[in-house]
Amino acid sequence: MKKNLKLVLLTIIFFTTVTSCLKKNNLNANVENPIMPENENEIITTMKLTFDNGTTTISYMFKDPDGDGGLTGFYGNLSNSLVLQSDSVINLQTNTNYNVAILLLDETKTITDTVSNSVLIEGKDHMFFFNSLNPIGNPYSVYLTGSMTTVTYLDLDANLRGIGLSTKWQTPNMAMTKSFLSITLKHQPSVKNGTFAPGDTDIEIPFKLKIN
Repeated sequence: MKKNLKLVLLTIIFFTTVTSCLKKNNLNANVENPIMPENENEIITTMKLTFDNGTTTISYMFKDPDGDGGLTGFYGNLSNSLVLQSDSVINLQTNTNYNVAILLLDETKTITDTVSNSVLIEGKDHMFFFNSLNPIGNPYSVYLTGSMTTVTYLDLDANLRGIGLSTKWQTPNMAMTKSFLSITLKHQPSVKNGTFAPGDTDIEIPFKLKIN
């Protein structure tokens, strides 16, 4: 009876020790080699640009309902009506400053996801670029030669690099014919350095910019 009791006690001690070691090893493994969630590219079905010059507000929208680059359309001048346009021209006035806000949506979900909120929160991993140009100077800005328009970043990440959800556009004092304009959101986790090259593209939309 004593031998059986002693064997039971030794067995309990053995399994308790093994379990304790396993828990300790698992804890150490999690601390030393944490499993980080993947930082995936955003799904974006809608990009809306709102131009506000203090007197007039005009919005332009690009939609891709399924989010895979398939069904797409450009909707212009939303302040008047939601009309599909084949020619994606943004019309701005001469010698005018515009505050420009970009709204991004993912409408593939049951409840629409405002992707621009995530972009702002993860600002150190995201940046908008205009005509694929690297912004320079202080304040952070780019000069669009085709339209002679200066785009200045109003929002900065923790490292004082631009994000681009909020910008100021200063148009020239002369009319300009249509010129190419691309707006690109780059996803640059751990490699964002203020230049266009690193990372992947979340969305890139071609527009035309005309100064009237």
